[in-house]
Amino acid sequence: MGAKGKRPVTTAKTRVKKKSAPQVEIFNTSGVILPRVGNLRNLASKVLGEEGVTGPINLVFCENLRIRQLNRDFRKLDKVTDVLSFEYNEDDLHGELYISAEQAKNQAPRWKNTFYAELKRLIVHGCLHLAGYDHLKKPDRRIMTAREDHYLSA
Repeated sequence: MGAKGKRPVTTAKTRVKKKSAPQVEIFNTSGVILPRVGNLRNLASKVLGEEGVTGPINLVFCENLRIRQLNRDFRKLDKVTDVLSFEYNEDDLHGELYISAEQAKNQAPRWKNTFYAELKRLIVHGCLHLAGYDHLKKPDRRIMTAREDHYLSA
């Protein structure tokens, strides 16, 4: 779900580099070993670039406790979620995606996904939010789902 407003604090400095595809900086604070991190970074960069996002983003893999805190603080929902997006539209940072690696691992079987496939699904979903898509209304949901299917079938 997209959120606007004050930035959550990341634990590392973001490097700024101008390219046609946005730079994606990955932080893993989850304690979970992530598969194919380079491929996950490339997927995020591809989706964002094709959707017209040019500024850098942080992709933060965190634990359930952290994403629950963010969900409570920014969406007023005191529960764990799988992905949150924060759009800043600043020169040095377009936005951030927070993905609960724990939640992704736990929910992957429900979607008949591997852990890696579930991470890809959440990255695409979050990147589309950063590109301005939403799914609150049925017509918007159809469009966003079609874009997700496009990137996940590539």
